[in-house]
Amino acid sequence: MKLFENIAQARRKKRSKKFEEQARRNHALRMEYMISDEVSFAIAEAFRNFKASLAVSIPKRKTEEGVAIMMTSACPEDGKTTVAVNLALMFAMSDAKVILVDADVRKGRVARYFKKRSVPGLSDYLSGQATLDEVTHPAAESERLSYITCGTHSPRPYELLESDEMKALIKELKQKYDYIIIDTPPLLLVSDGLAIVEEVDGSVLVCRHETTYVSDIARSLNKLEFAKAKVLGVVVNDYHARANTSKDNRYQYYSYCYDTDEEMNK
Repeated sequence: MKLFENIAQARRKKRSKKFEEQARRNHALRMEYMISDEVSFAIAEAFRNFKASLAVSIPKRKTEEGVAIMMTSACPEDGKTTVAVNLALMFAMSDAKVILVDADVRKGRVARYFKKRSVPGLSDYLSGQATLDEVTHPAAESERLSYITCGTHSPRPYELLESDEMKALIKELKQKYDYIIIDTPPLLLVSDGLAIVEEVDGSVLVCRHETTYVSDIARSLNKLEFAKAKVLGVVVNDYHARANTSKDNRYQYYSYCYDTDEEMNK
């Protein structure tokens, strides 16, 4: 029995080391990647299909009130923010009025995609340090897209997101925009995103092919289910079409198709 325990422990250490190395490579290759006319048809079509699926899952209300969608992931480096930014941009390209909100007050990255300072932003508005007009910025990529950065880092991010001010903000944004895409922190690190699940119309979980464990996805979905969130689906990011085998019990479904290794790294 002791021998089997030692073997299992050795395997866990080997697998953990392998994923640490993969995370470091992902971090080194990480960049602010946005859809443009220069990307391949496969990438643009993948996001277009994603947008269409969400639009069907939560159709626009007859009352003309907008739809709020929460984006989250199990772990860091899963590409959650990249997916959220490009989803918002894709909705804007379809003539919808969209706003992207960076609700990752601890470590938000939305500002980097638009080459903007993160302060002032959401936390500053919620704490009464800035007005909504001061934290709302138009995106140069589309006249129908606006965004709110994360703002000044707060020692109490969960309390900010569950505040009455946050609830009122989402309601106000629903009156002004067709779609509100809210980027939240990874669920297995912090529970900040769960503070707004009752205020949004649905949640999307982003995972990374050959990086995120099935168990991590299951734990994240359980947390969302416990919070009574409406889960719209799981997006598998960074999927390579030529990688058709699954190792170490990792999640594998089709999501994005890259034509070259360079595009896959992006």
